[in-house]
Amino acid sequence: MLHFLRKLRQRLLTENRFGKYLLYAIGEILLVVIGILIALQVNIQQEEFKEKKVTEQLLKGIQADLKLEVERIDFLTGYYTQITNGIQQILLNHQGKATQSNKELGQYFLNTFEFRKFSKIDVNYQTLYSSGILQGIKDKKLSEEIITYYSRQFLEWSLEIYQQKAGAFDFNNVPDFQPLDKLQTGANYTSIPEFRLTFEDTYKTDFTEFIHEPEVLNFLADLLHQSELVFSNLKTYRESNLALSNRIQDYLDPR
Repeated sequence: MLHFLRKLRQRLLTENRFGKYLLYAIGEILLVVIGILIALQVNIQQEEFKEKKVTEQLLKGIQADLKLEVERIDFLTGYYTQITNGIQQILLNHQGKATQSNKELGQYFLNTFEFRKFSKIDVNYQTLYSSGILQGIKDKKLSEEIITYYSRQFLEWSLEIYQQKAGAFDFNNVPDFQPLDKLQTGANYTSIPEFRLTFEDTYKTDFTEFIHEPEVLNFLADLLHQSELVFSNLKTYRESNLALSNRIQDYLDPR
C-alpha cells in the first residue's frame, strides 16, 4: 500500500499535475490524522478499561472491608449487651428484685471495666480516594456516600467516652473493695515478676454490700446511660454499612 502511494506521488510530480498532487497530499495528511485519532481513541478506551477494572477491584475491596466491619459491630453489640445486662442485674439486686451470688455480682461489676474499641478498615478507601479514582466514579452520589461513611466517627467517640468513664472510677473512694479482686478475673495476672499470687474461687469483696455504695451506683448508672448511646451508634453504623455495601453492588452490577 505504501509502495503504491509513493509511486502515485512520484508520477503526479513528474507529470506536473500539481492540482491533483495537492489533493493527494491533503488526502494523505487526512489519512495520517485519522490514523492518529483512531490510535488515540483506542488508547483512551484501553486506559478507561484499565481504570474501570481498578475501580471495580477497589470497590469490591471496600465491600470486603465493610463485611469485616459488620462482624466487628455484631461482636461489639453482643459484648456490650452482656455488660449492660450485668449492670441491670446489679441494679435489680440493689432494688431487691433479683438475687445473685457474691461471685456473680463481682463478675458483673468487674466486667464493666473491660471495653472494646472500633475502627474502620479503610485501606481500600484510602487507595481509592488518594488515587483520584473516587472522584472519577460516574455515580457522584455513590462517591459522596462513600466519603460520608468513612468520615463519620461518632461510634468511635462514644466508645472512647465509655472507656473514659470506666477508667475514671476510683476504687480508693470505696474502701470495701479488696484490690486483689480486680486481678482475680484475668489469668494473665496469676504470675507477676518476683511475686506469686494465689486466688481463691470466691471474691474477697462483699459485693452484696459494695454495690449499695453511692459511688458505685452512680458509676453504674452513668455507664448504663453511655451504653445507650453506644448501642444507638452501633445500630446506625450497621445500617449505613449495609446500605453502602448494597449501593456499591448496584453500581457494579447495574440492572
